[in-house]
Amino acid sequence: MLHPRRSAQDVLLCDSCKIAPLQSHCERCNIHLCTNCVGKHLLDSSRKHRVVPFIEKSSSPNYPKCPKHADKHCEFYCEKCDVPVCSTCVLSDKHRGHKISDVLKKLGSKTHGLQKDLEELEAKIYSRYEEMASDVQTEKAELETNYRKLTTDADQQGEVLHREITAIVNQRKSDIAEMKNKHMAALDQNTDEITHSIIELKQAILNLKAISESKDISLISTYKSRNNEFRRLPPKVRVTLPSFSPQKISKDQLNEIFGSLSSLSITKELDNTMKSPESVSSPVKTLLDKPRITATIDAGYTQLLSVNCLSEDQVWTYGYDKITKLLNLRCTILTSIQTESRYQPRDIAATRDGYLVYTDPEIKTVNLVKNNQIQTVITLQGWKPRYMCSTASDDLLVIMISDD
Repeated sequence: MLHPRRSAQDVLLCDSCKIAPLQSHCERCNIHLCTNCVGKHLLDSSRKHRVVPFIEKSSSPNYPKCPKHADKHCEFYCEKCDVPVCSTCVLSDKHRGHKISDVLKKLGSKTHGLQKDLEELEAKIYSRYEEMASDVQTEKAELETNYRKLTTDADQQGEVLHREITAIVNQRKSDIAEMKNKHMAALDQNTDEITHSIIELKQAILNLKAISESKDISLISTYKSRNNEFRRLPPKVRVTLPSFSPQKISKDQLNEIFGSLSSLSITKELDNTMKSPESVSSPVKTLLDKPRITATIDAGYTQLLSVNCLSEDQVWTYGYDKITKLLNLRCTILTSIQTESRYQPRDIAATRDGYLVYTDPEIKTVNLVKNNQIQTVITLQGWKPRYMCSTASDDLLVIMISDD
């Protein structure tokens, strides 16, 4: 199969200079040479050469020379050591009892495997990588639009709050103006009452002086004192001035009123490896003979009940404190979830998309946690869900028990 970037008209170049078109072939060294490089090649007297025109190149097998026996060629293949060997090597103690096969058959088998790898790389894997790169570019192109919308939403919410606050401020100012007018009206009325009393008091004083100076017995005899009346002073208006008691603004309450912004979650997709043809027919993977410790973390539970790997450096955990946590290998809590029943899950798992699922026997539900929101997948009738796992096809396998 031709590489997608090559054509049948590509010129084959000299193996030595990599520039000029090939013209000849050295059958002993198994390399292609141009006219200029043939002479230089023949000057190498460390070995014998057999240079022929390329079109006359022998089709006979070109066995590799044995690295341990210079005068021998490797016509066999040691299956156990996975190396070509010559007849002398086969008889040596190093390969005694090993399975020996024909090197050309092995070469054919390896060439067939190589061809299958090449076909898969060109036909499937390469296109998948290009598709992934295209998806990332599309996501990057949409990133500006998405984040611009978030910024616009924040501005609009700010404008709404500003309008509400402005309305409240204007209402308070209107209330203050109304109180001021009432206060002024009360003082004006009090001023009028005092002024009226002062006018009467002045008139009474003038009358009393006139009677006193007249020495008129009839006026003096008819005089009636008003001092008791004037001793009763006009009522004094007492006003308790209003005061403004500003409510202490809590930053947390203000943040809550304004609205929350969900956290940015960046995870690597699970099971993002393309399956090889062999794995499709044989899905069983080889387990390690011994466990390998990559990290030790403290989940913070009095007793840890379950662990589920989300990625190579993130794990979901739950224990007896009823909180399910997503931790990284540095013991940092990335997010935490509490079940709707307020009881601990019976078991947890992760979907192929990286979402947490858990069973809740208390309310008989299987639940999915997406963007920190709990969604009920199914509510069972007469059964309680217990243990679970996410299958290779991204379905959920759930173990249940009946109420009895």
